[in-house]
Amino acid sequence: MESHRIRSRHLALIIGLALSTLIGSTGFAEATTIIGGVDMQRACNEQYPAYGLRATVTDQHNAFSWRCTAPWGYSAGIDVNRECVSQYGGGAYSVLLNASDPYSWRCGR
Repeated sequence: MESHRIRSRHLALIIGLALSTLIGSTGFAEATTIIGGVDMQRACNEQYPAYGLRATVTDQHNAFSWRCTAPWGYSAGIDVNRECVSQYGGGAYSVLLNASDPYSWRCGR
């Protein structure tokens, strides 16, 4: 019984730290205004010019699974913050509404 309480407290601490990190890093402690969506294909085109890569979701239940892919097997990540700045200008940043939904990325300011 005691080990169950210790595990529960440990889990609560981890969740609390994760939430405080998330709030601190995303700016949700302040008012965030959603200013638009993220064009992942545009991100691939701009972040990997001349490669002809295609924006692809590799896991329909994971928002972090976006990749820029090529038919020959090459794959590279997408910098969503960089794309928000590219689309909406300085001060824009990525906002994830649902970690289980790859299509829930937005840009905020």
